[in-house]
Amino acid sequence: MKALYGSVLCLATAVRCMATTIEVPANSNAGACAGAEVQLDFLSTNLNRNAFSVAEGRLTLIKAEHPDCPSILLAEARIKAAQGAAEASDLFSRYLEKVPNDPAGLAYFARFLIDRGQYQKADELSDAAISQDVNNPAALAVRGEILIMKRQSEQGGELLIKSCELDPENAESQFQLGALYDHTKRPGEAVKHFQKVVDLDSGFASAWDYLALNLEPPGEIDRADAAYRRGLEVNHEGQQFDSFLDYNYGRFLAKRNQLAESKRHLDRAVKLVPDFRATWYDRAKLNLRMGNYAQARSDAERAASLIEQTGGILDLQVYTLLEQIYRRLGEKELADKYANLTRQTPPPTRKGSESTQPQ
Repeated sequence: MKALYGSVLCLATAVRCMATTIEVPANSNAGACAGAEVQLDFLSTNLNRNAFSVAEGRLTLIKAEHPDCPSILLAEARIKAAQGAAEASDLFSRYLEKVPNDPAGLAYFARFLIDRGQYQKADELSDAAISQDVNNPAALAVRGEILIMKRQSEQGGELLIKSCELDPENAESQFQLGALYDHTKRPGEAVKHFQKVVDLDSGFASAWDYLALNLEPPGEIDRADAAYRRGLEVNHEGQQFDSFLDYNYGRFLAKRNQLAESKRHLDRAVKLVPDFRATWYDRAKLNLRMGNYAQARSDAERAASLIEQTGGILDLQVYTLLEQIYRRLGEKELADKYANLTRQTPPPTRKGSESTQPQ
């Protein structure tokens, strides 16, 4: 279960790039970029593969030779966005002042705003981008993501598929489509796209995490283990840090009865995401298995104190675990308390079975 980060697609991932090439828009000063086409294509390829350090080096050369080329502003904005820098907003705005109807510029800006939590403006910009060019991969990808966030998954998925068909070498588009398949529980399809992502960008920690999660259901355990380990190797602090990798790997190891190593990762997980109920719940279960009853009690009580996240650990599960822990501790009164809470707490309602209330 991936970072139920609002969960789904909290698809909130770090800013990464989405276009097939950095084109010189027709209504810009094309002469200012004349002669830079090959270098701009090379720059675009590296941005799409998240090779930002390589892209920065090439951008320096282009700026020296073509200082007035408007595509420089867009490339700088994309790099700053990938770094999580607020100044990316100003760069995007300056670029769109020069080239106001460029679908790629509108799309990149929308993607940046998603990661800043400015969803309404991102929605408007993504709609404007797709209106300018229904075949622009960047516009298709970000509009697809917005539609999925608006619970229009079928329409959003169609746009993401089209984006990946038009630009198969784009890491972010492949990631978003994989995340959709993960959310809709289609691990076979998800694996294909996450594998493509890590082939393009081996430093994309969240893609390794998702790849491992989707390799588990079909039983590709060794391959999943390798993916988790690779993800942890490249999971460095910063804009692209995946704070749920240790949690997911800890759970994976617990299922394989590698308890000591599992605890090491779950210990780190509760520090990285202390307000996420599942981390405390799963560490409590592990401590119960290991006979660490006092710590199991502390973890389970912490889980009980946190608000139940949608699709996450239910109150009923926490109460059941606390009853087991207190019985092991010999504290009958508290065990009975949670046994009663377990009986009094209704089971979760299956989606679609809710009765319709009269209006």
